[in-house]
Amino acid sequence: MSNYLRIGALSSLTGVSPDTLRAWERRYGVFSPARTNGRFRLYGDEDVARVREMARLIGAGVPAGEAARRVLVQGPGAAGAGPVEPPLAAAEQALHAAFRSFDAAAIESAIDEVLATADLDTAIRDVFIPALVEIGEDWASGSLSVAQEHFSVGVLRGRLMGLARGWDLGVGPRALLACPPGEDHDISLVMFGLALHRRGWRITFLGANSPLVDLLDTQQLLAPHLTVLFSARWDEHRALASALAEAAPWPLALAGATARTVAAEAGCRWLDGDPVSVAEELTSSLVEPDQ
Repeated sequence: MSNYLRIGALSSLTGVSPDTLRAWERRYGVFSPARTNGRFRLYGDEDVARVREMARLIGAGVPAGEAARRVLVQGPGAAGAGPVEPPLAAAEQALHAAFRSFDAAAIESAIDEVLATADLDTAIRDVFIPALVEIGEDWASGSLSVAQEHFSVGVLRGRLMGLARGWDLGVGPRALLACPPGEDHDISLVMFGLALHRRGWRITFLGANSPLVDLLDTQQLLAPHLTVLFSARWDEHRALASALAEAAPWPLALAGATARTVAAEAGCRWLDGDPVSVAEELTSSLVEPDQ
């Protein structure tokens, strides 16, 4: 290599953000940076070429996972068959492909491979969440049917709930997790509960479509350290804001990318981010959401 760059310089040179560069490295193994004695990553000319090729392919509409595969196998500086695809990237690609079938065994096998390759936090953050986002986008574009989406999500949810056995046991802080009335998709909440449980929390899970009166009764009965309501479509639940605000003081947070406005109107905390990052932040702070 003729030049070595830190990640900030690589970002400035290529126009790709440092967060995206780190994601490409972590999820797909696109780069193999050298390291200084202080463990800082140093990127060379071939890495610059790979970033530019990734950006070109993605700009042309190629999904990030497929773009990474092409760069690794055929990309700049590759000889012959090219570098071996990182195991997690291969497992992720198998899962994405299986999600487009009605083959439960194939989906189960792909999930097994992901969990054998990565710890649960990495699997949630770097594989399962992106896979769900991708099939949601495919459904929205019409390239995936509602039936395929429901089938695939159902198989993944079933596996994750199998990992949740016993998550209400222990002596740590308790989290009460639920979706508001009318919200039937709770798989993100399941992953959040698993991430919290890995950090010592006890989980009481009410799941999808939970009546507000039952949620309040459970909150009073168990007095959890935190109650979290999740929805992917908070714009459809704006009417809940006043009811939540009028309830007796309780440690409540709303989760989901669209929750900001409703959380502000209800006077409670908005949890923004992936399930693992939010679980880590809550565990580190252990601050009541209304303080």
